[in-house]
Amino acid sequence: MRQLSPGPAALSAALILLGGCATTGPIGGPGIDPLLARGEQPGWQLTVTPARIVYATNDNSVVVDEPNTGGTVPKNGRLAGQRIQVETRTQPCALTSGNYAQTVRVTVDGQLRTGCGGDQSRGLSLGAGTWTVLSVNGRPTPLDRPFTAQFDRGRLSLQLGCNRLNAPYALAGRVLSAGTVAKTRMACADPSFEEAGEKALALPFDVEPIGNDQLVLRNPLGTLNLARTRS
Repeated sequence: MRQLSPGPAALSAALILLGGCATTGPIGGPGIDPLLARGEQPGWQLTVTPARIVYATNDNSVVVDEPNTGGTVPKNGRLAGQRIQVETRTQPCALTSGNYAQTVRVTVDGQLRTGCGGDQSRGLSLGAGTWTVLSVNGRPTPLDRPFTAQFDRGRLSLQLGCNRLNAPYALAGRVLSAGTVAKTRMACADPSFEEAGEKALALPFDVEPIGNDQLVLRNPLGTLNLARTRS
């Protein structure tokens, strides 16, 4: 399967400087919930918003990002892009991570994948407090700089080694969607973690709990591994 590496213009919204802060808008459209789907063996993720269709394997060996020219998000029907075709059905679906509301068939460059989409049957509460970001896209975070995430009354605060990223967020089932991101504008010796995290915030995350004290936030643009910080 041919690999397509999405460019920054296709993955990030416009950057606007406002009094020492920058704001970044999420990829999507107003008033329409995104579709998040995932599959196993091999693992893959699919995100459909009114603006984009993004498919990626969990190891990012294959990434396909294309415009959603129809502007619709299928909940019980079909959507055809140039390289990605999606068919969803309101039918219970099970993976090792849990039970979901939809069965999803995805064809990418002629290769069929079957998986699950929609919310999981049980909800998730992130709770207050601070989480430590253990890794970004599989890359361990260094210990000499702050790497934290906080979820407090609908606000997300994320620090990945330098600047602080702040955004409203909504949690529906196990899908976390961030709104417009504002960040401080300090100069950073190594902005790579921050840039990767900011890019990933442009799409909704599939939230996977690991026990009571760890979370994996994953979408086709990035993965954050978090552990609850103990006082």
